[in-house]
Amino acid sequence: MGHQLKQALLDAGLISKDKLKEIEKEKVKARHVKESKKMREDQLRIVCDACGKSAPDVERYHHRNRLIEGKEWLCLRCADDHQIDDECRITSQSSQSRAKLFRRQYGRTKNFE
Repeated sequence: MGHQLKQALLDAGLISKDKLKEIEKEKVKARHVKESKKMREDQLRIVCDACGKSAPDVERYHHRNRLIEGKEWLCLRCADDHQIDDECRITSQSSQSRAKLFRRQYGRTKNFE
């Protein structure tokens, strides 16, 4: 949306500032989460499925936690918060993991060779 259009909608009361921020957040998220037919399994992912935020430490986990069932790509914080064991981690695709700086707060950190 153009700046003048946004301001006109705000002045008219047709849209609130909170709704406008939500729309902008959805646009940014859609840019990062956009599924492509060309997306490969080994392609770098930066968006966490659980919290929806982009993070540099997103990894793929094969877990059985029912609170976040069906969500495989988790950031380090969500994996720790939901107590996902690092033995469930399938990938080592993040820059932190490749540089051996990936450290878990919950349990032992898995070593990828």
